[in-house]
Amino acid sequence: MENHTLKKFDRDLEQIKTELNELANIVLKEFEQAIDVFDKPNTELADNIVAQDRIANQCLSNIEQHGARVLARQHAVADDLRFILSSMRIAPRLERVGDYAKSMAVKSSQFKQVIPDELNGIFHQMHLHLVTMLRSVIEAYNTKNATQANVVWEGDDTLDAYYRDVYTLLIQGFNQQATSSEQLVELLFIAKGLERAGDHISDIATDVQFMVNG
Repeated sequence: MENHTLKKFDRDLEQIKTELNELANIVLKEFEQAIDVFDKPNTELADNIVAQDRIANQCLSNIEQHGARVLARQHAVADDLRFILSSMRIAPRLERVGDYAKSMAVKSSQFKQVIPDELNGIFHQMHLHLVTMLRSVIEAYNTKNATQANVVWEGDDTLDAYYRDVYTLLIQGFNQQATSSEQLVELLFIAKGLERAGDHISDIATDVQFMVNG
């Protein structure tokens, strides 16, 4: 009977991991499509990202409920307890990262003017760095690699630097009035959203380090 209970517990842990990876994959897809909307405004694709975000919200709910049930039924200790608690902290952070992808897509879908090349280039670099951080932190979670998680955490400084570059160019844009003020404001919100998403990914990296090292 004890062996059966342990096997059920192991399956529960694996299911939590599977559900969290499902959420991460949805968020990654949201960001991959959001940059497409940014490049070529498309309300249909933006609506699709909004729909995906609703699925991400349901994934979050599933993880929270599953984790709570496991904690209530089992006396998890040490590594297993840290895994469950960390997963339950990581899930809402991932969902929040997805919210910023949704916001980027919705705002970009309404753009009427071409984004200046230099500004567009930095946005793409910022987006690529963010997606790379996200992929890497999920890999660190799956492989329980605290060193890799620390590299992700350190990478947030690069994202902050990109944000400062974007901010400088946007201020120049307001002064030059080559792009409408409304679109520049939306671009500022998108850049800030990407910067905040990076903060959440950095927090996930910290959660992974706790999961591994305590």
